[in-house]
Amino acid sequence: MFTVTIQLNSINAEKLASAIPPNLQFQMNLSLPSSAPQEKKNALIIPFAFAVSSTPPVLQINIRGDAVVSSDNLDEIKNLLKELKNKHMPAFIIQSVFNNLMAETILLCRSLGIPPPIPSLPLQYLKQKKNTNMSYTPVQ
Repeated sequence: MFTVTIQLNSINAEKLASAIPPNLQFQMNLSLPSSAPQEKKNALIIPFAFAVSSTPPVLQINIRGDAVVSSDNLDEIKNLLKELKNKHMPAFIIQSVFNNLMAETILLCRSLGIPPPIPSLPLQYLKQKKNTNMSYTPVQ
């Protein structure tokens, strides 16, 4: 069984404009691994780079760090290293890194006073939800 620990080495967040337009769109790019993974005892250190930008240019975030994947079983680490050499990144590593980086990005956006890069529900979905026979009772 693997344990994934995220270590951040560099965080750069910049608000590029004071006015925030209503139709702000975000672009995200995760490079995993961003360079060659390193093997240490019963762990594998996988470097990553994460960038978030916006259109129009209002926000720029760059985060670099390492995903430390450890296991008590040395054979699991060896098999993981073979997978990485074959350019196959296991989904649990991608998910762990991305979830952690999204949380960091949301906090950075809040600190900069910019709406977070979370996709909103489509309007069609919201309209469908209103037509259901659910009732809500306020808590008193």
